[in-house]
Amino acid sequence: MRVIKEYFSGIPTLGVLSLATELFGLFPHFVEERALERYSRILEVPVKALNIGNSSLIGSLSVANSYGIVLPPLTSKDEIETLKGFLRENDIDIAIEKVEAKNTAFGNLIATNDRGCIISNELRGYRREIEDILNVEVVPRDVAGLSTVGSNLVVTNKGGLVHPNTSEEEIEELKDIFKIDILERGTANKGNPSVGACIVANSKGAIVGGDTTGPEMLKIEEALDLIE
Repeated sequence: MRVIKEYFSGIPTLGVLSLATELFGLFPHFVEERALERYSRILEVPVKALNIGNSSLIGSLSVANSYGIVLPPLTSKDEIETLKGFLRENDIDIAIEKVEAKNTAFGNLIATNDRGCIISNELRGYRREIEDILNVEVVPRDVAGLSTVGSNLVVTNKGGLVHPNTSEEEIEELKDIFKIDILERGTANKGNPSVGACIVANSKGAIVGGDTTGPEMLKIEEALDLIE
């Protein structure tokens, strides 16, 4: 299976609590070892359970691709050392940087893959800094009239799923930014339009919130090009 449904301690908004790239996955500290091994198999990358900013909200607070990870200012030295140690053990050499922005919910405000990135207009002043860390062109913009672009979009190097109110024109623009051929509108967790908050994915697999329905699962598999 390349797409599975899960709860993290009964919570279906998995994208708030974790993130995945083509090289690694990060999960909340309370996820058990056996579950981590399963997620590693699904995503086909090494994974680590940890805290960011003394919080389990890893997906809300941080964002990453194959070139770098953007961390909030409240990330501790010990947390950065844990992260660096994990990446070093797996021969992953990427930029690890804190961005001293006022609004630090970077995972909610940034959506990226390895080819492009969009950020909320709230982070416009940090565009160059984010570009340097993630090593991709960064475009400030909304999605479906919403500034929380990371919460309302999940994108990999193969495809993406976006808030159902996204216009056709926006979809074409986003496909161009991320350099992907597939970008579909959809929901997860029984109609939740904030798909980025509900799904953790890379180009090899996806973990979706446990409340997600069968039709939603099919749309997610199609949008992320994960149908076997």
